[in-house]
Amino acid sequence: MPAADYGLFAAMRERIARIPRLSIAVRPTPVTEAPNLARYLGGPRIFVKRDDLTGVAFGGNKLRNLEFRLARAVQEKPDTVIVGLDLQSNSARQTVGACNKLGLRTILVLEGRRPSVVQGNLLVDYLLGAEVRFAVDAAGQRAAMDAAAEEVRAAGGRPYILNDNPMFDVASALAYLDATIEMLDQLHGAGVEVDCFYMSSGGKGQAGVALAKKALAGRFTMRGVTASHKHDVPNRTASIANQTAKMLGLETRVEPGDIENYDTYVGKGYGIPSEAGNEAVRLFGRHEGIILDPVYTGKCAAAMIAHIRERRFRRDEAVVFVHTGGTPAIFTWNDDLLGLPRSLPIATRGAT
Repeated sequence: MPAADYGLFAAMRERIARIPRLSIAVRPTPVTEAPNLARYLGGPRIFVKRDDLTGVAFGGNKLRNLEFRLARAVQEKPDTVIVGLDLQSNSARQTVGACNKLGLRTILVLEGRRPSVVQGNLLVDYLLGAEVRFAVDAAGQRAAMDAAAEEVRAAGGRPYILNDNPMFDVASALAYLDATIEMLDQLHGAGVEVDCFYMSSGGKGQAGVALAKKALAGRFTMRGVTASHKHDVPNRTASIANQTAKMLGLETRVEPGDIENYDTYVGKGYGIPSEAGNEAVRLFGRHEGIILDPVYTGKCAAAMIAHIRERRFRRDEAVVFVHTGGTPAIFTWNDDLLGLPRSLPIATRGAT
């Protein structure tokens, strides 16, 4: 890596450091190689960025984002954070854990009905002490968040609705702009030049990696894999990247055409495991002892595995899978995962 790149990295870190940020996540997270999986697939070297190990409430990528989101929130000195998210949200779990570290009460308004069996992320939400409320749809969720805020005020408290945080999207991009520099530093230290990153993203986190590639003259490819059909991801990603660039005082601009994101691994829909994703979960577990989830990281890994099988990479190239967490989801989908065939071979040392 040319010395000039380090100057660019240092200058970018200085810009990021001007943005208010809390210290919540364990950083840096490790990058580990997955040689057994690479041998089994007959493809390039595979590395895993372990952002499932960010340290709070089972970890995950959201803790990086929350360092910026909650830094903005605490400026208003709240005592209660209110957030509306999905029933089995990874973000909800990590938000409660982060707020606990900051001494803040959390009210979760989750879209969906309370299940008869409390499992996965929802179980962790309760264990962390969140006050959990449910709403049948997005409109009901918004009304419930506003009502919760009024209740807190009426009791003399100071509520903050995190969904209204102006940093909500940009925080994710900032986090993964910073994380990209972290990864490139780690890989360079190991003598590895990355050719391609894979990351589960509906646009926010990928915006940070895309901005890093453009602003830092990166030679790598970034392939995002979305878990839903909700967003026009290229346009969303470029928009968030450009908002982030403006905040940082950068002239860099990202175009939708710069964004490579796959919506062909969603399967039956958002939040529903797929056969390819389940296979990826099993392969990572059996070959590397790394647990993915079947909703986000499993589907992203399925894309990477498919591309390796399609021989899109040479064996001397290196790909990085960004493990964004989501581990508690495996307990929600236990029956689905147990229904997988058990005949997949297990890699052995020295296998070819």
